[in-house]
Amino acid sequence: MTAAKLIMNEIRGYHRFLKLMMALVAVGALATLVRFVFGLGVTTNLNDTYPWGLWISFDVVTAVPLAAGAFTIGIVAHVFHIRKLEPLVRPAIVTGFLGYSLVCVGLMLDLGQPQRGINVLRYWNIHSPMFEVSMCVMAYTTVLTLEFLHPVAERFGWHLPLRLLRTLELPFAILAAMISTLHQSTLGTFFLIAVDKLHNLWYNPLLPLQFWLSAIFTGLSIVIFEASLVHKYMGQPDESELLATLTRIIPWVMGVYIAVKFYALAFLTHGPLFDRPVLLALFLVEVVVGLFVPFGIFLTKKVRTDKRLQLRAASLVIFGLILNRFNVSMFGMEQANQLIYVPSLIESLVTIGIIAAHILFFVLIAKYFPIFEHHPEATDYTIPDHFRRIEGDEHGHRAGKGLAH
Repeated sequence: MTAAKLIMNEIRGYHRFLKLMMALVAVGALATLVRFVFGLGVTTNLNDTYPWGLWISFDVVTAVPLAAGAFTIGIVAHVFHIRKLEPLVRPAIVTGFLGYSLVCVGLMLDLGQPQRGINVLRYWNIHSPMFEVSMCVMAYTTVLTLEFLHPVAERFGWHLPLRLLRTLELPFAILAAMISTLHQSTLGTFFLIAVDKLHNLWYNPLLPLQFWLSAIFTGLSIVIFEASLVHKYMGQPDESELLATLTRIIPWVMGVYIAVKFYALAFLTHGPLFDRPVLLALFLVEVVVGLFVPFGIFLTKKVRTDKRLQLRAASLVIFGLILNRFNVSMFGMEQANQLIYVPSLIESLVTIGIIAAHILFFVLIAKYFPIFEHHPEATDYTIPDHFRRIEGDEHGHRAGKGLAH
């Protein structure tokens, strides 16, 4: 049987949901082709007033903090030595790897001349926050790629790369935290230049700090959200006991974020706050539904043991983060006397395709690579003096010692 027939037989056995995701990815790819053939002016509703639309608001400004679970859980597990959280690290790294890879796709789509993207490496503008974000995103995507090679090395039994990567776990975790701190906060710096455009409900000089803090607790919530869904729909182990540890950490970060947000609103904001009823409504939904309600849930003792409550609180946090990023990058930028920006069909199809690609690739990686293996705390980090493949096909707890699945 040819390789093509084997692949087709494998695809026929996929669940209908995966086939739907594949169809949406194909539609998104077709819309992407249309964008590159006809250009931004024809295929998008971007203009001089609103040069940043859906692709920046969601695919970059929102997707970057939604992929923050990799660095947050990595720093908690490896740097703070909460080793029992190790089973949560690898799925979070896969999510981060896919998230940042697709962020790069979104950035290339939004560039008017994407072939000139390489110029950011040739001509350094050290005074530009865009330069810092572009360099940090490239660097962190590289780190995530190296971390993602762990399950790849296990899957194919590559002994030497696996031992080397395991040795570099702690340096990678520290490097990821440093890089992520830089670009997560700098995403907020972007909007400091919009002093006369971004509404006073969101504009303040502490936006970089707010962006960084919200990325931290949202990243941990993403881990809860992801672990809950893969247990429910993919038959993976129930990690609610480990997630209980995260529910103790999240409210501390959320509390600091709430204090910073309302300090800035009370003392650092200049101008009217209640002049736009629609924006005020969006702000209240963001704060009440996406911040105060989940904060209250995480403070309860019941959330430590109730899996549905954990998922509900994490989902509300994610909703609040998405609405906050759209409020800052799109809705809060709308001017009362100007035409409102509405994404075009091509913009929407591309974004739907990117979301579907993230889900599809995560499920396929989970299907064919050992990303849910539980690694022992004591691992042999010795690097052999020659390259050799690993013998045997045992898996399970021994996967941490380099045995192929």
